[in-house]
Amino acid sequence: MNRRLAATVVVLLSPTALMACGGDEPAVFGASGAWSRPTPSGATNGVLYLTITSDTDDALVAVDVPEQVAAAVELHETTIEHGGAGGHHGGGGGEVVSMGQVTSFEIAADGSLTFSPGGNHVMLIDLAEPLQTDERYVATLRFESGRTLDVDVVVADNPPG
Repeated sequence: MNRRLAATVVVLLSPTALMACGGDEPAVFGASGAWSRPTPSGATNGVLYLTITSDTDDALVAVDVPEQVAAAVELHETTIEHGGAGGHHGGGGGEVVSMGQVTSFEIAADGSLTFSPGGNHVMLIDLAEPLQTDERYVATLRFESGRTLDVDVVVADNPPG
């Protein structure tokens, strides 16, 4: 009798087990790895890095932080332009890295958007106080769809994890 019950359970659970193992799982709407670097005394700006995942096409349009952290927040895109002929003293062109404010960042369905050192990032403008190691604050991400997401941010020398 126990063998028959065990066989029935295996047959009933097999499709579920196969579905759990098959294919790519869709992205979940969320954020991970949120951190800011500590800032030296007298610094007026800071930075926020994180990875956002989305289950639908959307766009990050704003990030809010408490006024006790910063007066304003800007989304910044980093671009690298490869120089052509010319360059310094007639040599080949080098790379020119520039940073500029943008109004949004697109995120594809089941995709992700990463803000990282040397790349796209969130600027914290006019810090109320320098950011100190191990401090924490909450950033609210605002999306074109109207969704919002509160993210816990830790101040650290390196990314969490």
